[in-house]
Amino acid sequence: MLFPIATFLIVAGLFFLLGLLFIRTGRNGEGEILAGGQARRLIFGPLTVPLAGVLPVSARSKASTSRDLRRAGFYHRLAYQEFMALRNVLVVGWVLLVGTAIVAAPQPAPKWMPAAIASAAVVAGLLFAMPVLLLHARAKARLQRIQYGLPDALDMITMCMEGGLPLPQVLGRVGRDLATTHADLACELKIIGRQMEAGSLDGALRQFAARIDIPDVQSLAALVGQTDQQGGSVAGALVEFADGVRRAQRQRAEEHGNKTSVKLLFPLVLCLAPPVYVLLLTPAIIEMREFVLKENRPGGILSPQTMVAESDILSRSLSSPPPRKQASRSTAASARGEDLSTSLTRPRPGNTQPRAAARTD
Repeated sequence: MLFPIATFLIVAGLFFLLGLLFIRTGRNGEGEILAGGQARRLIFGPLTVPLAGVLPVSARSKASTSRDLRRAGFYHRLAYQEFMALRNVLVVGWVLLVGTAIVAAPQPAPKWMPAAIASAAVVAGLLFAMPVLLLHARAKARLQRIQYGLPDALDMITMCMEGGLPLPQVLGRVGRDLATTHADLACELKIIGRQMEAGSLDGALRQFAARIDIPDVQSLAALVGQTDQQGGSVAGALVEFADGVRRAQRQRAEEHGNKTSVKLLFPLVLCLAPPVYVLLLTPAIIEMREFVLKENRPGGILSPQTMVAESDILSRSLSSPPPRKQASRSTAASARGEDLSTSLTRPRPGNTQPRAAARTD
């Protein structure tokens, strides 16, 4: 039953791939896009766009993935299609591989087949979710690098503007100088310079804030826009804004430092407490073990013979308790009575004659 189904799926897949070969996706050539003024080959050529639509994706997920791609620095127009095509190829390829292995398995199915299928399903889920998670982590790291280098870039821009250079040349100069230390921010400054040449500074900064989407960049775009509209000094506003950004970064660093002490509590308890307990309790456990082994030998207090003898003695003492205390009390009382009677009948010394004889005389 499985062999006809597998044959149908394989033949359908082959015809599907042959049909995709006739699709042209790039405007600048088959399977090519312009990246940085040069033609760049797509990852799967003409099959990139069709493969990106193999698995359905919600509109919310598509918007989130596109935003992460922009934050991560993938600005070419088919970046989303390339990413989705790569993920779909991984997931679908793994599913086809597992399905082929199940079809080719001997009959009857081995006992480990259900566990293998469950493991394959888990791996497929990881292949579906891991690319999105890795992309989000890369976008977050790039945003942190841009935020970290923003005050230095603002200081350099301010110094160049105070020296008399126009803003487009300042952005190009600062972008070249920051290429070795803050490459991500240098790339963004070059993009801002090109957009400002085509439009205005306000529009370029607003697009920069939409791409990066961090509070400092949004505040910068709003500040420069208001200063430009009011006719104020952009250089002075940038100096004050750079100082504010540094203070905010210092406060965030202090906040992270305060949180670190709480986060270190769990590794401290889980990693350092067990060795301390082992070091403190091991000598006592070893001594207790030696004591038990020693006293379990013949003649020891924990040996079976000693325990049996002590139990016999205890049972005998409980079965016939001698009333020694009461007998001793009665004996003492009788002895005291005999002494009293003897003392009364005994004659006193120096008066040997009885009273009756004395009276008759």
